[in-house]
Amino acid sequence: MQVTDLGSDNAGTVALGGTAATDGLAEDLYALLVFLNKSCSADLFEAMGLLDLSMTQLKLLHQLDLAGRELTLKQAAESVLLSLPAASRTVEDLVRRGIVERHEDLEDRRMKRVSLTPEGRRVIRTVNEARLNGLEQFTTTLNQDERRIFGEALTTLLGRDDVAACRPERTARTARTARTERTDTP
Repeated sequence: MQVTDLGSDNAGTVALGGTAATDGLAEDLYALLVFLNKSCSADLFEAMGLLDLSMTQLKLLHQLDLAGRELTLKQAAESVLLSLPAASRTVEDLVRRGIVERHEDLEDRRMKRVSLTPEGRRVIRTVNEARLNGLEQFTTTLNQDERRIFGEALTTLLGRDDVAACRPERTARTARTARTERTDTP
């Protein structure tokens, strides 16, 4: 982790648990991520508003989705940096809305376990579709050379299993879009 000291005259980067990047790659990636977050989030925020989801609820849903299994309430709270009471309130609202289910642990009734319902998985897909829509809008602004170069870089990175695992589910819409983009690109 790196921390930049902005409060002194000789501001510098301090490496904590790693080395400072000297080639600027992290800063370039940061610039792209900030740009994409600023310019591609309108659909995401609209979906969150329509679904009446807070950022905390969305983070919790993503953690449950990522886990791929039920979590204890304590594990869920720790995954989104919430106190146990705050996580309990968050889960209670999601349970009431049918997005998450909660039940007592079969071996230790003091523990509660939580998992996504089919409705919760639908909510995750809806949010991911909104994110993807914003990114699709960005890709339409790329010229032919930018598309080719960016596509080659992504193909290389998507060769990593950990990165490829984050690809969105293929829905009818994303499959249709992918076919259209491939036929539009020479």
